[in-house]
Amino acid sequence: MDNFQEQLFGPQSFLQFTLANDSVVGKSSLLIGNNIQVDLWGRGVLHISPQGDSPINSILLSVAVHGNETAPIEIIDQLVSDIFAGKIIPKHRLLIVIANPEAIKANSREVDENMNRLFSPYLGSYSSDSDERRRSRKLMAYSRDFFAQEAEQKIHYDLHTAIRDSFYKQFAVSPNTNGSAITEYQYALLGQWGIEAILSTSEKSATYSAFTANHCGATSFTLELGKVKPFGENDLEDFAAVITGLQHAISDNVFIPMDHKVALRFRVVGEVLKQTEDFRLCFPSNIANFTEFEIGDVLAADKDFEYLVKKRGERILFPNENVAVGQRALVIIRPL
Repeated sequence: MDNFQEQLFGPQSFLQFTLANDSVVGKSSLLIGNNIQVDLWGRGVLHISPQGDSPINSILLSVAVHGNETAPIEIIDQLVSDIFAGKIIPKHRLLIVIANPEAIKANSREVDENMNRLFSPYLGSYSSDSDERRRSRKLMAYSRDFFAQEAEQKIHYDLHTAIRDSFYKQFAVSPNTNGSAITEYQYALLGQWGIEAILSTSEKSATYSAFTANHCGATSFTLELGKVKPFGENDLEDFAAVITGLQHAISDNVFIPMDHKVALRFRVVGEVLKQTEDFRLCFPSNIANFTEFEIGDVLAADKDFEYLVKKRGERILFPNENVAVGQRALVIIRPL
């Protein structure tokens, strides 16, 4: 078999090519084995489309919205290599996105600001904008173009790893606005991938998955697949069920048994914003996501504000007192 990946990227992988090139250079379109069209739309943005007339889904796979979340990056880079090698034969249209190459190169969560608060069509454009803001606008445009194409289903999986430990190591956040049959099907599918908990939220958000759900008509999920580790320290066996699930979703080899695993369901009931630099969290920094607190416990304090647990079953998610003023510092959830 011809080395199709080398024809497009030279001796590098998709990830290596993305990090080494600030813009698309050289050959950017290729027909590979099994009549699969591959087009490099932009830096770190790869469009893969099986040629034919049969109805297909549109699946967006994104990683590295935060540059130090390495396991999803490694998973997707290997997946792309397997597609080029003919080990995976896509039956659906794919858009593969490495979102923040500069943050990966800096071995950092972000370069200037948190990209996962910048996926909003309502943010203005200014000459002083950060690289993350300019990059998020490009990714929103690519995503709109991708999901504008006709498809039976439009799906977005935005793959992350969390800053801290979690009681449920692999979980999903669903910004989808209704419990449609497609959404419920996806919930069942994610349970098969080893996703232990799914949080539904109606909170307004500028995350990548919220943008594609609210502005592109996609059924979208932020997938948290474990804890942040440096490149080379991830054991991909820990992600075997997710990797297999992605492979099956791409190749249209999906089967959900009657006795399928069911992810626990939670809903977001509130968010705590950092209002001033006096903001602090009122629990130890090593407490895990999904930790439950008692009624009356103080979870956060600011200059003129305290958040107290109001109802039984309230738990914490994504606590981070080091965010910028005005951003979310804590999510409050309860089980359904």
